[in-house]
Amino acid sequence: MPKAPQNRDGRSGWLRHVLFALALLLVVVPGVYVGVQVYLAVRSAYRTETAIQYTLADSITLNGVAVFGYTPVAGAGSLGYLVEDGARVTGGTVLAECYADAAQGIRREQLDRLQSEISLLERSQTGAGTDLDQLTAQSRQGILALLDVLETGAYAGAGAAGDGFVLAQNRLQLRTGQAAGFDALLADLRAQSDAIAAELAALPTLQAATNGYFISADGTGRPDLDAEALDAMPPAGLEALLAAGVPKTDAGAAGYIVSGFNWRFYTVCTAEQAARLKGLDEVQISVPGKQNAPLKASIVTLEEGEGGGPVKLVLECEVINADVLRLGQENARIDLHTYKGIRIDRSALHIVDGERGVYVDYGGIVRFRRINALYENEKTILVPLDGQVGTDNEVRLYDEVIVEGNNLEDKKLL
Repeated sequence: MPKAPQNRDGRSGWLRHVLFALALLLVVVPGVYVGVQVYLAVRSAYRTETAIQYTLADSITLNGVAVFGYTPVAGAGSLGYLVEDGARVTGGTVLAECYADAAQGIRREQLDRLQSEISLLERSQTGAGTDLDQLTAQSRQGILALLDVLETGAYAGAGAAGDGFVLAQNRLQLRTGQAAGFDALLADLRAQSDAIAAELAALPTLQAATNGYFISADGTGRPDLDAEALDAMPPAGLEALLAAGVPKTDAGAAGYIVSGFNWRFYTVCTAEQAARLKGLDEVQISVPGKQNAPLKASIVTLEEGEGGGPVKLVLECEVINADVLRLGQENARIDLHTYKGIRIDRSALHIVDGERGVYVDYGGIVRFRRINALYENEKTILVPLDGQVGTDNEVRLYDEVIVEGNNLEDKKLL
């Protein structure tokens, strides 16, 4: 049979379409790719920071010495303290045991561990009737707390985190029937505890002679001076003392009891710093790395020296805790004023037509926002929280402030 004629024009037309499409792809795809890369490169040239609420202080750092009303606790030798630094004590409170040998100190550690285990088991039984879902959640929370300790390196909290996990697990075992109870174990632990306590009961002890807050001799930075001597010291004398280094006391005491809530910080400042302090009744004091939380302190003395010399500054604070009681001669941060507002990195600042402001990324469009600073330093600008467009402060909370970028202008597309 003769072959059917082939439609060569149709096939060649189809082939031309295919070749055209391939050629188009070869041109368009690289173009799109280059365009995307250019866009990303331009976009990445801009870096933003979210405007968040922040507290900033106008502060000065001064070297001075903290002084308390100390009552020494007589005692020496190998001591085992039974109260923690900063603990509130009353007259007659047993503060420490006197050990004749190291074995007695080890027995005290064993007793402390036993009493901790007993307390944990007793608490486990009292909460065993809690809802199963709640117990499971507590167990999970205990694991997370332990992981947080490991991740942050805050190992001082490892004991409490571990106890929390064990407590939740014990209650979970009782609730699910995996454990019948801890009565037998508690009886054994109590017997061991009572035996060791009887051994240690005969040890000589040190007791508090008065009411107040206890600090061990090793924990205190107590200067070999008292408040009366420092009150009478002129500014130049105090400056010389601080420059030489205030000596610590060597009274041979086992510890000290601080009566009352008041303590004082003695320091000197320049005339310029004193001018900033004038008119203030209160400031806030903190010692970074030791007493981090700022504490309210009243200005007791602001005494100018002769001939434009140093100015003596005395602050009085009414907060006592373990961190405070450990203070001696320190570099303290004195906060004169505290401001709360929206934080802006100073690198974002621009001056446009004589007005200070910043550029923000507003949905991919650059907008210039005017600012009116509450307070600023070399790194940060703080603006009011109530920013509104059309006012002298237009930056609002959570605006994306552009801190890096070139050729910025209002209403420009990013």
